[in-house]
Amino acid sequence: MNRQSAFLPFFAALAAVAAVGCAATGTVHDFVAPPSNLNAAAWAPRLPEASQVPESGSSRPLRKDDKVNVVLHTRTGATGGGTTDVIDEAGIITLPLVGDIKVGGLTASEAEKKIRDAYIDGGFYRSIDVTVVSPDVVQQQVYYVNGATRKTGSMPWTDGLTLRRAIIQAGDVNDFASGKIEITRNGVKTVYDLDRIARGRDEDPVVLPGDILTARERWL
Repeated sequence: MNRQSAFLPFFAALAAVAAVGCAATGTVHDFVAPPSNLNAAAWAPRLPEASQVPESGSSRPLRKDDKVNVVLHTRTGATGGGTTDVIDEAGIITLPLVGDIKVGGLTASEAEKKIRDAYIDGGFYRSIDVTVVSPDVVQQQVYYVNGATRKTGSMPWTDGLTLRRAIIQAGDVNDFASGKIEITRNGVKTVYDLDRIARGRDEDPVVLPGDILTARERWL
């Protein structure tokens, strides 16, 4: 073997490493064109996943001496007027059935999830949603979603928010939904049909801060 031939494997390996390095920079190869058989008008960026919907919340976490009101929501609506307690020095409030729950240091949304898990894991409910509100914390304006949606709890409210957009912000209805949405406002319940709204047969109502949206499940 002559001297030039002996270096051929070395140069081949060097070229392979350089090719990998170029691909790693991502300057050209990161772009993926849509399939040629796809309607260009239908090609659009993916919508964010339900988990990427921003959580509603307050300007700061809950802390000692904050008064909190905890309301449980089932398929039939809120269970009673809720429970009001003051966070003690250990960050704890006491709730019916589940007892002491530490919510100090959590945002309202985080506290809602922790309390909901406590009731479900304790076997008190199969499905339940929780609303946590503290008058001592400056709250972002929110509405509430429970029932047959992919995401439940408090959601950030924006001016001009309609029912369809509010449900989409909650990840849309799940596979068990009937298509009927109940809005509870100041204790008054009104039922809307998402299918009729989508077809333009019914008006898409405006959602207001504090509204409770319940996506009803269909009867199996």
